[in-house]
Amino acid sequence: MGKILVICNVLAAFYFVGCKNGGFSSSTGTSGDSSTVTVSVKSNQTIGSWPHTIDYYIPSNATTAIVFLHGGGGKKEGFAYNLGIKSDNTTSTYAASSDAQSWLINQKVVAIFPQGQTFAGNNWTWSNYVMTSGENDVSFLQDLVASIKSDSSLGNITKVYVVGHSNGGMMVNRMWCESPSTFDGYVSFAGPPAPTLSGCAPSSIKPYMIVVGDTDQVLQTSGNMAATQWTIKPILVAAEPTAWVDTVPKVLNEKVYYPTRIATACGETMGSGSTSGQITTWTNCSGTIKLQVIAQTTINGSVSGGDHCLATASYPCNTTLTGTTGLDPKTAAVDFLKSF
Repeated sequence: MGKILVICNVLAAFYFVGCKNGGFSSSTGTSGDSSTVTVSVKSNQTIGSWPHTIDYYIPSNATTAIVFLHGGGGKKEGFAYNLGIKSDNTTSTYAASSDAQSWLINQKVVAIFPQGQTFAGNNWTWSNYVMTSGENDVSFLQDLVASIKSDSSLGNITKVYVVGHSNGGMMVNRMWCESPSTFDGYVSFAGPPAPTLSGCAPSSIKPYMIVVGDTDQVLQTSGNMAATQWTIKPILVAAEPTAWVDTVPKVLNEKVYYPTRIATACGETMGSGSTSGQITTWTNCSGTIKLQVIAQTTINGSVSGGDHCLATASYPCNTTLTGTTGLDPKTAAVDFLKSF
């Protein structure tokens, strides 16, 4: 696996040319001034003796790192592609798209995608009390953050955040509860906490945001927005039964659990929320705790929003979580996290 930084020619401001050399690729652009900023990619790296492989998308002006955790049965490459970071959904190339390069440079963010592991079969996931990967993922993430902070090749990193989707979001919740000092902020998309964490009492309270849909087919939120818990769609459990902790896996209804979360965090109570289009938002604890619920609706005859997937709708999703709301998950996460 090569670690030689290959620099491509700059053709014009904000015009990027990709190139790669083994496991380390690079492209360049300008940051809007006379200095040149490079964007490099390190793929399938490892730390210590952990089996998790890790991809890094690194702008040379980075001051912040975000660890992105994919969903159950997913792959790091697919999550990077769905977020618009990786240019294709393959495991053979690791180029960042031109838009992603611009985004990484503008945000000054290193985007890091570790690969969850599998206890049995091919359901790559995380150990978070809903699913099990067969690995101690709390310890792995602690070691990953320590590695990020000590790696000067990633830039002058002052903050490390974590963002997860689906089962990756459930892992985000476990870390927020059990290892809050590991990350500086936490964001979950369609990944509420396991019922095991209902009595969560973190040793410190860190910023936390979750976005869920009211018609999520995986979490079965439709018609259940007042229920205490949501039940994972049975067909998904039957497809890979050994990956699940319980035979009928459930998660906490984040909207119902939210009052407990903010009471624990700062002693506040839940208000009525603020609705804009399809999105209703609750913000508490001086802005550090945030819940967004995306309602599914029909726009120009097409179903929009409220489901589970982050990118192109595919089984088991009829539509995406964000629909036509204009919400870009990675930018929404960064906008929230960078406030702290």
